[in-house]
Amino acid sequence: MSDDKKLVDEVLGENLLDHDYDGIMELDNNLPPWWLYMFYGTIIFAVIYSMYFFGMGDFKQQDELNNEIAVAEAQIAKFKEKNGPSIDENSAVLLTDAAQLKDGEEIYSKNCVACHAANGGGGVGPNFTDDAWIHGNTINDLFKTIKYGVPEKGMIPWESQLNPEQIQNVASYILTEFKGKNVEGGKEPQGEKM
Repeated sequence: MSDDKKLVDEVLGENLLDHDYDGIMELDNNLPPWWLYMFYGTIIFAVIYSMYFFGMGDFKQQDELNNEIAVAEAQIAKFKEKNGPSIDENSAVLLTDAAQLKDGEEIYSKNCVACHAANGGGGVGPNFTDDAWIHGNTINDLFKTIKYGVPEKGMIPWESQLNPEQIQNVASYILTEFKGKNVEGGKEPQGEKM
């Protein structure tokens, strides 16, 4: 041993362990009581926590999951009630359900008749009963036209006034009730023949 190590041994006495690592030596001091009690406390806490949450307690992870799912479903239902189901111009489908078509008829009567006539023959807006369509004749085309409107021709976007389900209902009503019927006195064809 060097003189420095002998000096350290003299200062530290019996606390010095008999091994060193590249000149670094380790002391065998007692742990501070506060640290030791905190360490024992964490062990006791871990045992109680494990028993309560994974064994005997009222808490069950499955119950927590079920509660969170119930809350999420309630939020989804509330959102759908306010905004309608998640329907857009890409996912809209032509409806055949009588109740939904009746809803579409009511929306059409309230909002569309002024420009497109009660029989769909057109007025300010185009004729729905002929074979010519300006913005397409599929349910997706009509949904998009109703949703975003045609502002340059005076048709407002209806997305702020009708929810997606209502837009789908009225688009389905128009295609089911008027398409291809060629009512007498209808407005001259506009757009492309389809």
